[in-house]
Amino acid sequence: MKIIKQLSLNLLFILVALNVGAQTNIVTYAGNGGKETFYDVMQVTDGTFLVCGYADDLNWINPGIPSIQLSYSGTIPNSLGTNRYGFILHLSSDMQDILQVVHFPQGAVEDIRFMKTNAQPYTPTGDFYISCNTADSDANNGGYIIAKLDNNFVNGVPTMLEWFASVWAKSGPKDYHPWDVTNNGKVYYISGEAYGYDWSAIYCLDENGQRAIVNNWRTHWLKNGSEFKGTPAASNPQGGIDSVSYSGIVLKIWGRCDLRSWTQNEYDYIQPDGNGGTKKGLWPADILFNGPCDPANPTAVSPGYTGYSAAAGSPVYGGTCINIDKRNNNLYIGMSFKSVTSTGSPDFEPAVIAMDSSGMLLWWSRLYHEITPAGDTMESVPDQYIDALAIDYANDKLVVGARCHGNNSENFWEGTEVAIDPSAYGFQNRFTGTNGNIHESWLGKLRLSDGTLTNATYLAEYAEGTGSLGTPHADPNLDGWADPNTGWPDVNTTRIAKNNMKVTSTGDVCVLAVGRRTITTANAYQKMVKPDFGGLSSWNSFVRVYDSQFHVPKYSSLVVGVWDTLTQAGGSNTDLFGVYKTALGVVCVGRQTADSTGVANGNDIPVTNVTPWGIATPQNESAILVYYQAANLVNNEDSILTGIAEGSVRSDFDYLSIYPNPASDKIFISFDDQKKNSLMWKYMLTDHLGREVQSDVLSNRMVDLKQLSNGIFHLQVFNQDMIYSKNLLILR
Repeated sequence: MKIIKQLSLNLLFILVALNVGAQTNIVTYAGNGGKETFYDVMQVTDGTFLVCGYADDLNWINPGIPSIQLSYSGTIPNSLGTNRYGFILHLSSDMQDILQVVHFPQGAVEDIRFMKTNAQPYTPTGDFYISCNTADSDANNGGYIIAKLDNNFVNGVPTMLEWFASVWAKSGPKDYHPWDVTNNGKVYYISGEAYGYDWSAIYCLDENGQRAIVNNWRTHWLKNGSEFKGTPAASNPQGGIDSVSYSGIVLKIWGRCDLRSWTQNEYDYIQPDGNGGTKKGLWPADILFNGPCDPANPTAVSPGYTGYSAAAGSPVYGGTCINIDKRNNNLYIGMSFKSVTSTGSPDFEPAVIAMDSSGMLLWWSRLYHEITPAGDTMESVPDQYIDALAIDYANDKLVVGARCHGNNSENFWEGTEVAIDPSAYGFQNRFTGTNGNIHESWLGKLRLSDGTLTNATYLAEYAEGTGSLGTPHADPNLDGWADPNTGWPDVNTTRIAKNNMKVTSTGDVCVLAVGRRTITTANAYQKMVKPDFGGLSSWNSFVRVYDSQFHVPKYSSLVVGVWDTLTQAGGSNTDLFGVYKTALGVVCVGRQTADSTGVANGNDIPVTNVTPWGIATPQNESAILVYYQAANLVNNEDSILTGIAEGSVRSDFDYLSIYPNPASDKIFISFDDQKKNSLMWKYMLTDHLGREVQSDVLSNRMVDLKQLSNGIFHLQVFNQDMIYSKNLLILR
């Protein structure tokens, strides 16, 4: 980052702390007497927002707002559906207006669950993809669909699906929708079930939505209906690559050898575990078996070298997460294997797997020690699962959101036990207290190059009534809450949202979770009552933003009904599903639940600045949108480039200079290429909500700012061929 940008960012913190108008929180319901839920949220290139979900009807949307029904070819399998609308709201940059609603025909799908593009975060919006739940029989591929839309709301409003693929899914794959898209439009996804008898596999779709060949995967289905088990696909003896129809990774034990070593040398391979210990086996499923697997004569004899056996009667593994590095299209997979310990206890062993764009294995991580640095061979008795993956592009790391069921001597790596950095620590270094039958979340960062652990923290909120809280945290933003690394408090179940963890431009990590006595920050909109103040907690949904090293939450706020702190009544009534970090704060979407008669559960959440299209009180199951803003969340690098010019546009970020910045009365503009200084340019300034405040032809490479107030602005200099974009601070 250039010095002037860093100076600008530092001063932005000061300005926004003083500027109340720059911290306008929005907390609103949406809907009417039917059921409505918001599932996902994102910002697109022009600064506007997209929110997707489902509704029983669309009568709560003003009839004057443009409504576009998506068309498509083929039949979406939803014959057992509930006759809902899956929709996307296109909101203005200040969220005050619905610009249009794009939706499926009523009953075509159950919802729109996830929205993704093939571009990196905080870069111009790419091609637009969605997934939607469906309800149909297994034989008819009930589960979910993945679809590509014809427009991305920036180059035009979507009107149709360019293609869609039906994905048979139930249990884990249906709950998580594990899929992602590469920068060139290929989609990787997991189909099937988890921990059952039937089937699960990872597949790839090409840019046209058809199952594709992945050369270095090890299972390939041939055009003649047979299979080739080997790599690369081009070595298939029945006709080479031309005879291959598509490839997959089969997540099943019986009759299969994927994710297992195929030779004794591979099975005996001792390699670093990424945190000072070692592990045996080239592939992550080797832990369950006593030898390699011959694909021509598959065997599955347990136990493995640590004592683990494959669970009888559950041959299918549990795949939960897919994430793609948009720079090089490397693939990251999160999953768990159902297992049995050497003493007969049921268990689940996690794995994070990295592959390059050709399907070649790069590395894998267990996230705990199989063989400790002291040489002890371990079993890790708590069930452990992968709930979310995300790329930290700023620091070249993979962020892992995981979860353990209980605690034992060997669990997820602790924040202070990072082999490559003895000084490392997390906000919550370890699982504390004596509660056992609970689920606790964990966050870790692994180097993209080799899977080495660099940072970790547990995410485990306090149990009601716990003692041994320790001393207050030194950070004043922790508002007097006890430091989780002092004392030995009991913690309670804390689960992060499935597959919706986000990473900011600088590596901060945004999560949604459900907890009990949740730690909230001083700058939070809705706070938890502290134990030493008296009053009881409530189960709650919350949003949290950690700094890039997990040292401390920068922001942590509840989104829940205001409960009675004497009786605990009124809370435990919200679900959060989607999160997005903007330049000023964090946006969350979800719902307030309702009972079977259509009455909203619990008490209302504390609304503020209810949008014109929203409502102040829930009716039945009601959608929730929250935009929390805070001074220490301001980061001008978390803004998304705003597009202006028509036609073919190329966006550049580093070849335009503006000075001074911060500015008072005027700025001067120069290009790195002197030839560009002689071209005709226009400029536009937008405010922090994306509203145009000034535009004109760029004259003498100078822009007069005298008519503008102090604040954060976005400058674009453009012509018909390209756009240059910079953030600007006006400070007098």
